[in-house]
Amino acid sequence: MSARSAGRPPDPIGRVLDIIDGLSMWGAWASAACIASILGLIVAEVVSRNLFNISIYFAWEFSAYLMGAAFLMGAAYSLRAGAQIRVNVLLENVPKPVARFFDLFSTVCGIAIAAYLTWALGEMTWFSWMRESRSPEKSEILRWITQFPLALGSLLFTLQAIARLGRLLRGEPGDDMRLRIGQDIE
Repeated sequence: MSARSAGRPPDPIGRVLDIIDGLSMWGAWASAACIASILGLIVAEVVSRNLFNISIYFAWEFSAYLMGAAFLMGAAYSLRAGAQIRVNVLLENVPKPVARFFDLFSTVCGIAIAAYLTWALGEMTWFSWMRESRSPEKSEILRWITQFPLALGSLLFTLQAIARLGRLLRGEPGDDMRLRIGQDIE
């Protein structure tokens, strides 16, 4: 349950926002698992090369797939936490109503871009699945398997961007600063 609904039952829109936040948290954990997997692959490659003079042929290829998945699966959580790179110079130096307009406008633009990315990645994954397209690398893994996490992460990001717009329209903050980790430590 979010801070917004603490002490009272959440309204239907608040429930939807909480579900999207939960999905974003799931994406963040998936992103962390991808990064841990990259670490495991690279360590295994280094050990294998140095101790046995054998290369794990798929380590670099799969690390690249996992990096893309980590980036997009964690993007929704980053947006919710307000951890995306953002230039606040304009927002901090204009009257609040103007800042609110710019925040709403940039969020709507972000939704449009995220929705297009989701559609494009979804279509690419679908075509790869339909055509049984395979990687040109030695692993020859089915491409849709490596593309699906990208499309899913993009969908989570799009949903979180829509949730952000909903929060802003409800007069709530778009970012939850409590979710930031390791920042503003003095």
